[in-house]
Amino acid sequence: MPVLAALSVYAYYIGFDLWFRLQAMLPSRRDAKTIVHVAANPGKAVGRLRSILGHCLEKRHDREETRRRFEEARATDASFLGRRIRFLLVLTSVAPLLGLLGTVNGMLLTFDGLSRHIGRKMDLVAGGISEALVTTQAGLLIAIPAFALAHLVSRRRHEWLYLLRRLESHALRANDSIPKTS
Repeated sequence: MPVLAALSVYAYYIGFDLWFRLQAMLPSRRDAKTIVHVAANPGKAVGRLRSILGHCLEKRHDREETRRRFEEARATDASFLGRRIRFLLVLTSVAPLLGLLGTVNGMLLTFDGLSRHIGRKMDLVAGGISEALVTTQAGLLIAIPAFALAHLVSRRRHEWLYLLRRLESHALRANDSIPKTS
């Protein structure tokens, strides 16, 4: 059970850390409608968007360089978030397996109680069955909400990457509309 508790704390720490990071990175629904304005005026952006726009639109590079920089920013974020989400999914998958391990251990205690201890047989059998059920339940209680959290975080990751693609498109259009000086 202590291993399940530690796994639970770690999985939820990673899940909520990702959730709050993505919440901070993504603009609110209201602000997302002004993406054209942000792409044309990078100084108005905040947080991660501001740093990405600053990097990608620095010195108004040519179209290909701007596109390459946006791709680099997307790849960096996608890689980091993807690794963390995969690790969260691994932890989520391990929880029921640890619960199953506890079930096996509980059943072994049950059979041990049945075979060895004649006088206290029912106490040992009940304790073994109880351990088997509690660890299975704990593993599932950890895994099911953690899996839902991983799904929500994954969805937010896709929203973030889509937002970066839209931002790139609008930034390239805004960059093209600026008169070139020779």
